[in-house]
Formats: sequence, structure tokens, C-alpha cells
Amino acid sequence: MTQHFIIVGGGMIGLASAIGLRQQGHRVTLLERGPAPSYSDSTELRVSAIAHHSRDLLTQLGVWQQLPQQRLGPYTAMEVWDHDSFGRIHFHAGEVQQDDLGAIVENRVLEHHLWQRAAEVGVELRPETTVTAHEISADQVSVTAGGSTIVGDYLIAADGNRSPLRQAAGLPITYWDYEQTGCVAVIRCAQPHGGCARQVFLPTGPVAWLPLGEPNLVSLVWSADDALADELRELDDQAFANRLQAVSDQALGQLEVVSARGYFPLRMQYAQQWVQQRLLLIGDAAHSIHPLAGQGANLGFGDVIALLEVTANDFAHKELRNWERERKVAAVQMISAMESFKRGFGSANPLLKVVRGIGFRVADKVGPLKRLLVQAALG
Repeated sequence: MTQHFIIVGGGMIGLASAIGLRQQGHRVTLLERGPAPSYSDSTELRVSAIAHHSRDLLTQLGVWQQLPQQRLGPYTAMEVWDHDSFGRIHFHAGEVQQDDLGAIVENRVLEHHLWQRAAEVGVELRPETTVTAHEISADQVSVTAGGSTIVGDYLIAADGNRSPLRQAAGLPITYWDYEQTGCVAVIRCAQPHGGCARQVFLPTGPVAWLPLGEPNLVSLVWSADDALADELRELDDQAFANRLQAVSDQALGQLEVVSARGYFPLRMQYAQQWVQQRLLLIGDAAHSIHPLAGQGANLGFGDVIALLEVTANDFAHKELRNWERERKVAAVQMISAMESFKRGFGSANPLLKVVRGIGFRVADKVGPLKRLLVQAALG
């Protein structure tokens, strides 16, 4: 039976949900408080590592095919190491018979093409529209936005980690502050990145260089303890590049900052309830994690994939509860893994460094174990 879904939030996850539901024949209205997403010739600061299952979804939605190839950074390898240690591991897609491990995509580029596709399939898009009130009853939902009231069957909150809808519904969250700040920038490297995603673990947080479409451009994601982040903020671009150079172990040669630098606080949060009658939380509105493995977007796309399996046929409230339970397990597993990584690598203790180094060496040399790690990287 056709349902009317009202989606609040025009980011990647909200738009993917909208397209998928519309392709199933449902009526979909999407409300976004900002303008329709667009991008320029300059590389955007915020990027996501899109795993294979997310790419498969985007292909089914008819979006992946539309992305400009020059703005995609497929990566065929990953290199991870512990700074000032012998510990290092290198994965390659060929070790699991894959052409690549995923692709780095600029968020705004993906959002723009998702928006265009949503319009093509008949999603009712309302940009620059802020929700001011909503009501949920046993048999319908209503939303007041932009001076009008919209009535539908289900309301999906895809409005980010600060989700006004979640707050208005009084749904509590569990959270902890990582006491770290994420710094993002576009970096030009003297040596080509070769389609390899690189990450080094420092006691003060991980630094990642993610390959972009241009062979000598990478997206930097530096997760730094707040005290270090405050220092980095005060540096000019040359001094910042020098600090970055010092932790890079010369993996990419001389480094140059070629964009503005953005900073954002890092914290984990997790909604204790994702389904409230006919209200559903999805993506960052339901969960947000540390960016050290780049899995935040993939976790959100996983929510969409599982939801579309429910909405493909007539469904009952019980099935939404099953969806909630399944996705909560996935989110908790990812949150736990990120916390273990952060705690395991966030120490300069010499003994721990030796243990980490041995672990890396073993993982790099033992074929079955390494393949498991590559499969995990594939998402």
C-alpha cells in the first residue's frame, strides 16, 4: 500500500531515503531548511569514504552513475601505521578480488546529484523550509513548515546529529565527548597518492589522507585532542603544513595546504529510541561516531538499505521495530569498534606501542587475518 513519507533533512541520508521510497511508489515530501545543495569547481572540505554496499545503493537509486568521475577518488589500497613505531599494515583490493576498496566523495557533490535525482523521480522537494511544529497520532503525522501544514503517514527525521525533530519529540540520547576536534582541509602532495588511503595513529588522535580525483590532491581529516587542535588553529598554513609534514613520515612528500581549514567538535551520540509511533530517526539523527574509520556515512546508508527492505511491501509497526533493533545493533558495534580503536591507539605508553606494532606485523603477514581486515574495510 502506498504511504506518504515526510522526510526532514536534505543531506545524503535523507535524500537517499527519499529517492528509494519514491522508486517504490510511495509519495515523498522532503523538507530542507537550507537551499538546494550545489558545489563549485573548488574541492569541498567535507568528504565521505563510500563503501561497496553504499555504492550499490547509490547505483540502484540512479545516482552513482551521474557523479562526475573527476570528483571521485576510488582507492585501491589502504596503509595504516603507528607513528614512531615499527607497526604498519598495507591492504590492497586485489587481496579480496576487488577492483577497489571504496571511493572518496565530496559530500556536497553527492548531495547535489542526490537532489537532482530526487527531483527526477518525483520527490516533492521544499528547500529553505523550516519545521516549526509536528504532531504524531496513531494513524497519521502532521508537520507545520513554511507557513503550511503537511499531513502524511510517516515522518522521518534525517536532520543531523543535533536533530531538532528528535529534540522536539523528547527522545533522549546517550553521548560522550571525545574531547577531540576534527580538522579538515585539502592538501596538495609532491608525490601522487596512487589511490591509497593513508592513516597514521598519534597519541593525540589519528590523521588521515584520503585520495581525491586529482592524483596529487588528498582530503585531510586530522582528529586532534582539543589542546592540540587549539594550537593548530593558531598556525598559519605554512606552519600547519610543517606540523603535518612531521607526522606524515614522508608518505606523500612535501605537503601544501590549498584550501581553508575547517574545525568541528567530535562526539559520539546514540538515540535510545529510533521509532516513536510514526516518527523514525535515521542517519546522524540516530547515531554519530568518531570519523577515524570514515564509516559514518556508510552506517547511515545501511539504515536506508534496511528501511527500504521493510517499505518495499505492506508493513506493520512490528517490522519498523525490527528495523530499529537491527540498526541499533549495527550502530553499537561500530561505536564500540571506534572507541576501542581510539583507546587502543590514544596512548604513547612504550609497552602499548610495542604490542600495537606486533599486532600490525602479525595482521600484515597472516593472509586469512589480513583478508578479514580488508573485508571490514570494504564495509
